[in-house]
Amino acid sequence: MKPISAEAALVSVHKYLVNDVATPFIIVVDDNTEYFGIINGLGTLAQMRASDYCANNDAYPNIDALCEKLSAITGNTLLLGFGESASLGGTVSAIGKLKDLTLKAKLVVVGRGIRAAVSSLCEDDKKFNSRRVCFLKSGKSYEIVKFPASLSVPAMDGFKALLSHLEHGVSDTPYVKTSLTLLNVREVCSAYEAIRQVEPAFMIQQTCLADTLWAEFLADKYLEGYDLLHWRSYLKLKLELSPNPYLKYLTETSTDYDTYKKRLYCALLDFDTNDKRFSELYTARKTLLKDVKDSDIAEYIAETKVKDSDRIYYLTDNTVAERQAIIESMNGLEVIPDDLKDIYPLLDEYMHIYLFDGDRGNLLTDYFAEYKRLKLTNRLTLEFNEQVRDLAVDGNRPYNSLKTRGEVLDSIGKANAALYWVDALGAEYLGFIQTRAKALGLNITVHTVRANLPTITSFNSDFYEAWTGDKATLKKLDEVKHDGEHDFNYQTIKTPVHLAEELRIVDAALDWVKTKLTGKNADKVILVSDHGASRLAVINEHECKWQMASKGKHSGRCCPCSDADVKSEYATQENGFWVLANYDRFKGGRKASVEVHGGATLEEVVIPLIEIALYDNKIEVSNTTPVAIASFKKNAEIVLFSKDALKCVSVRVVGRRYTAEAIGNNKHKIIFPDIKRAGQYTADVFEGDNLIGQVEFDIQRESGKTNDSDWF
Repeated sequence: MKPISAEAALVSVHKYLVNDVATPFIIVVDDNTEYFGIINGLGTLAQMRASDYCANNDAYPNIDALCEKLSAITGNTLLLGFGESASLGGTVSAIGKLKDLTLKAKLVVVGRGIRAAVSSLCEDDKKFNSRRVCFLKSGKSYEIVKFPASLSVPAMDGFKALLSHLEHGVSDTPYVKTSLTLLNVREVCSAYEAIRQVEPAFMIQQTCLADTLWAEFLADKYLEGYDLLHWRSYLKLKLELSPNPYLKYLTETSTDYDTYKKRLYCALLDFDTNDKRFSELYTARKTLLKDVKDSDIAEYIAETKVKDSDRIYYLTDNTVAERQAIIESMNGLEVIPDDLKDIYPLLDEYMHIYLFDGDRGNLLTDYFAEYKRLKLTNRLTLEFNEQVRDLAVDGNRPYNSLKTRGEVLDSIGKANAALYWVDALGAEYLGFIQTRAKALGLNITVHTVRANLPTITSFNSDFYEAWTGDKATLKKLDEVKHDGEHDFNYQTIKTPVHLAEELRIVDAALDWVKTKLTGKNADKVILVSDHGASRLAVINEHECKWQMASKGKHSGRCCPCSDADVKSEYATQENGFWVLANYDRFKGGRKASVEVHGGATLEEVVIPLIEIALYDNKIEVSNTTPVAIASFKKNAEIVLFSKDALKCVSVRVVGRRYTAEAIGNNKHKIIFPDIKRAGQYTADVFEGDNLIGQVEFDIQRESGKTNDSDWF
């Protein structure tokens, strides 16, 4: 039977309404526009809907009850939904039952999805012809998508609602959740399929997430505010590439969430340090993971060992575990990497060279710079050990030229001052304190003093007991050095990983000082120590050959005196004790855990006494002569300017201090009589003991050429 137009179909219906046919007239239609045209054209007919005969919300219509009702109608009627129900439910036999139904009045059935079934009936029954049926043009009527009830997709609940929706004419793609088996529908089985159905433009691969996670996303698509390890953060990055270069690379190279979680920490290992992208990726990763936990990063730290001597460049100071790994990776190094200032700034500040004053200032400066380098790299060179022995004999001990703690403490002003005793704070930390003071806006005046021998607390605590004003004490630094907390014991782990904790403690102590001063609880804090400590004496692991009547005390660094003793050339006698000034230990003393004190090496005896106040304002200093000219007869010089009036200005260039001359208008001139080589230089600028800034300058030969750097 040939298709006809909707207008022709209406003509056929009107002929049916006035003829003597006592069976239904069926209109087979697919196109939605034609469907509405037919319904509107038959608006004068009473309507019946198949959906009204569904027993419950999720049941097919009761065909027998519906046919019984139709047999009894007394007015011309339009039936909707019957064809759709038969098509979806697979009950096409009901169409044959309906077509032969004997009626008391006229019944027009508009059905979709039944073209094949009705065509078959026409072939089987020649009387079922154009007087009883017509076909409109073929096409796609609708697409129904069926979802499992478990998926969070807005959909019609049950078959009855779907059928009612179809009866009213559908111009969209209806979604339904039903327990019934439906034909001629597209069934979505997974959450991912549902997402793609709802959002056709969603192009993320299904393998990115597990089905359970896709189901969660389907239920709640909000992706903001989750931590980096959360699957929602991963999905957000897949949908919107991050401007962070590390995250961008990580996302592009992580095909699924499990891979992303692992590579979040270790993707940097894909790059060599000489890759032009490495620096940018390292910085981006460090910023990204600044709040990561030790437990999260532990596996990555182990993986960095594959980089051998380059391992340090893959570590950051974000976690305690990484800070310790950085120190571990420097074991045995002869040269400290310049990049340490970016990798672990606090450790770089610890290596900052403090310039000591006085007759033995150069000796102390060089000694402590080398001591810190050896402590950090876990080495004791023959040269340094020999220097320590030379300084240990009678008449050579530099600390004897220093004032005692008591002498200096008695001489300084104490009005509205608080005393802060940091146990075991040796002179090795002076460079660190100097740089941290600048960062914290603290004004420091440093006095380098000596402790009493032996360098144990019982001989060095009287100052605290005698102080009658505001005072506080901090024992944590000494506890770390003594007790081997956190597996720092040298017998367990040989590298000086405890240094990370030491720096944290000293930094926290300075922060405490600033809080004290900022709160106006004191105008000045006097930071003082009882003694220092030695790591290299622990590394040395050597007992002296001299036999004493008493056993060594304090890890063998000192020993009670006896008339029967044979004096070591490296020992001094003080307060009833023999005190070793080299790295040996007296027999009988237990091996040290982390560091030792009690002896008379410079790191044990030389201690800081620091007056600390707040700077009134932030000092800024600039160089007015960025290019300095030098020749055989002419010394290079620069002029510094500050808006603040400064006193006692000096600079440090290539490890040497140069004193400035005030020339008026807040300007200071510095002359460099010994710097003749052309090139670029950096100068640390000091006011007294305070590091207040840094300037750069170029030295050029008088002709203005800089390419001949060896003209002297």
